[in-house]
Amino acid sequence: MALAPALPAAGLPAQTAGSGAHDVWAWAGPLLGLLIGAALGLAWGVRHRRARNALARQLQATSTDASLQDERLQAARSERDRMAERLQQQAVEFGRQAHEDGLTGLPNSRAFEEGFAHHFARSKRHGQALCLLLLDVDHFQQINDNWSHAVGDAVLKEAARLLRGVCRTSDLPARLDGDGFAVLLTDTDLEGGKRFSQRLHVAFAGYRGWRQADEAGPNYVTFSAGLVQLGDEDQAPAQLRQRAERALYLARHAGGNHTSLG
Repeated sequence: MALAPALPAAGLPAQTAGSGAHDVWAWAGPLLGLLIGAALGLAWGVRHRRARNALARQLQATSTDASLQDERLQAARSERDRMAERLQQQAVEFGRQAHEDGLTGLPNSRAFEEGFAHHFARSKRHGQALCLLLLDVDHFQQINDNWSHAVGDAVLKEAARLLRGVCRTSDLPARLDGDGFAVLLTDTDLEGGKRFSQRLHVAFAGYRGWRQADEAGPNYVTFSAGLVQLGDEDQAPAQLRQRAERALYLARHAGGNHTSLG
């Protein structure tokens, strides 16, 4: 006997509907989770980019500040170095001015006294010859009175140039004051000193540039000198110099253009 197909129970349609809703949530739930996760990830990404950009700007500002500070530091160091160089140049210039005659460029009286003391002690210690020559330009006051002090200054400059030209590099020429000059002749005995003095007299006599371009000035210039050699009786530089000054006095009162020995 054939069985009739079973009819669905009365509550079956409701179970089928509930099963469909469950199926919807089964795939909608994960999707919603993905969407929420994506939204959260997007929000986190935005915040991260903002924080990263803010950090980059902060690092850039810090780098810029550091660069500016480095530039300021370099500028300060450069200025310090330039100032140190200027101070060194000024010290050298002040030292030069303190030991150089401003008119002739020769060592001045201070430099001469220092060199005189050094060479005197050296010659005494080692038994080396040393000569001192003191000289004055003859009739210098008349040159100033007949022409001018400017002409007199020009004469002194030329006299200093001629004196330097006759000296060796080991000698010490100097302008003491006014028209007075001095020369220390190292490792030179009296005969060598006389030859030096003679060469200087010849240089003065042969020079033709005493007169200025405007015809002002003397046609010729001469000098008087006193020459001495370091001796056993000289126990201090002042004693050697006093003997040279006495010899110079004799040369001037002998009519000038002459070197007297002391």
